[in-house]
Amino acid sequence: MTPPSSAFKKGVKKEEPPLTAVVILDAFDQRFAPIQESYPCFGTFPICNVPAINFVLSWLMRTEVKNVMLVVSGLNAEHAENVKKEWKLAFTEFTVVACDAVTSVGDCMRELVNRELITDFHRNFEKISKNRSKCLENSRSDFMLISNPTAVINTNLVPQIQEFRKRRRENADNVMTLLYSNRENPERSLLGINWETNKLMLFPAANSLNQLKAEKYHFYEGVDIRRDLTSTGIAFCSRLIATQFSDNFDFTGIDDVVREILSKDDILGMSVHIEVLPPKERAFYAYDYESLVLLNTLMLERWFYPLVPERADPTRFFTANPRNLYLEEDGDEICLKANTWILGDQCFNVSLGTRTKISHFAQIRNSCIGSHTEVSKNTQIHQSIIGKNCRIGENCRIESAFIGDDVTIPDGTHVPKEAIIGNGVVFPKKLAEIPEITLLNAALNEEKFEKLSSEAREGCHVAKFKHGGPFWRRAVDGKTIFGVEEEPSDSEGSTSDDEDDGIDDSTRQFHDEVFESMEKTLESNNQQMRNLILEINSSKLACNVTVDDVAKNVFAAFLELPNNEELKGTQELIVSWRDLFGNYYRTKRCQIHLLLAVEDRYNAVEGFRQRVPKLVHFMYQNDILEEEGILEWAESIETATLKSSMQQIVDWLNQSEEEENSDEE
Repeated sequence: MTPPSSAFKKGVKKEEPPLTAVVILDAFDQRFAPIQESYPCFGTFPICNVPAINFVLSWLMRTEVKNVMLVVSGLNAEHAENVKKEWKLAFTEFTVVACDAVTSVGDCMRELVNRELITDFHRNFEKISKNRSKCLENSRSDFMLISNPTAVINTNLVPQIQEFRKRRRENADNVMTLLYSNRENPERSLLGINWETNKLMLFPAANSLNQLKAEKYHFYEGVDIRRDLTSTGIAFCSRLIATQFSDNFDFTGIDDVVREILSKDDILGMSVHIEVLPPKERAFYAYDYESLVLLNTLMLERWFYPLVPERADPTRFFTANPRNLYLEEDGDEICLKANTWILGDQCFNVSLGTRTKISHFAQIRNSCIGSHTEVSKNTQIHQSIIGKNCRIGENCRIESAFIGDDVTIPDGTHVPKEAIIGNGVVFPKKLAEIPEITLLNAALNEEKFEKLSSEAREGCHVAKFKHGGPFWRRAVDGKTIFGVEEEPSDSEGSTSDDEDDGIDDSTRQFHDEVFESMEKTLESNNQQMRNLILEINSSKLACNVTVDDVAKNVFAAFLELPNNEELKGTQELIVSWRDLFGNYYRTKRCQIHLLLAVEDRYNAVEGFRQRVPKLVHFMYQNDILEEEGILEWAESIETATLKSSMQQIVDWLNQSEEEENSDEE
């Protein structure tokens, strides 16, 4: 029997709807208070004199995205509507969602869920697809979340979106893919990624970007610790990500959701993956003033080509001149006619707004200057952003600074590096010596900016964070976190044990893990040093400690083992574990840190003191310690009794050296 012809026809391929882009237009970080007078909506802040959101929408046009949902706080709804007027024809749908009383990305996402806007993303797509099969249920409400309105990228994201969809088809619990750039990050933030599946396994805690809490089993499961990746502020998400915000009212950003999924992996059963852009594809976003100035420079250098200033604004026209000099035109009037200094080497990577007046003798590099601003002769401006209607005097120097609108800089002023100057400030020269200063024209409204405070000085107001964190850049030392006040100590003037002994939490954790690993090895019948070295290296990566800390704490933990109560037991264990010491103490520097661990043990344990000279001599004879390391350490000993007890070995080593020299002669 001949099969019907329909049996040979290919099945209709299910078409997945294009992702909708959810763009958060505000930045909920009070460090940007000096910006908010002129740009209360962070997405409209100018990068190269182009509103930042224009760059975002420009690269979104190159992707599959047809629908854009611009989410903004209710106070800034008017700014979002203006953006919509300029860009609505570039997309099939362009929606503004104004959310009242929101203070974080989490609040915005909860509002979208409460209004059931996430599930309605693709209704129009399904109406259009009358003759097509129904869209896949798992991908029906997937979306692209852009949580920062300065996020820029120079690719169409086709392979990254395809990989996200592939994971979603394979398992509906693959709920999110975070997009990272293959670029060294300035904060040395850490990630733990399964190198086979790209599944995210380890993520920094809320109060630190450069510390991970890891267990040893992570490393046996193929976790790769990455320090060379930078977040792009872009994530591909399922609807379940949005509901995570609605279920947890204390979540403020996407990082909180990631930590929740990883910490409750056995309960939620969800997975987060990492997608890394190829090296030639570039992405970046600004999260503090330092990165804001850097983003401005990268844009001027055309780092994200074809995403360039002259193509990113539908309502303004820029001319791009040699050495990346961008001039904004105002009708027939160009802000700066072609003068001789343009042809020289005094200015490059510069964006100038309309009717800006620049002296021929000014030097401007890697900077953006707003419209109607005057810069006088012999003034140098490097790596800075300067607003509109400013007056910069003669012989001034401005480097790595942010200056708002209507600011006056008197003649001869050297603005300190990493200074932030708000609108309308007349910069007082007496404050030029204060590094990283933040100046405002009026006192801060501390009810609105509850994390900030200001103090009147020299006719201005100096702003700072109440908890003492830096204003210019985001803190990543593991102790300072913006938005969270430090917990008070148990009693005034008291210090913790960690502060007393100078050991931070990560180093102490490393020491304890090494000791635990050594104890297990000591108790096992098969004491393989290869496995112990693997566990120690895993702890090193997890705790992010230095090579010096490793060298000191490995031997410190070794000395605490029960077999070391007598010198003979220590010597036997050293011989048995020779491969361990050969792995960690090959250099003189590491040997000195081993001896520093011995010195600490000498000062702490009285019964250990008489064994030190013989122990050092034994390790020298067994080629664990070398002469140079012992002599250099001996010179640095401060404890008189230890120095005296080591003197015999020092003399012996010096004598041996003299005899060797005489034999050579």
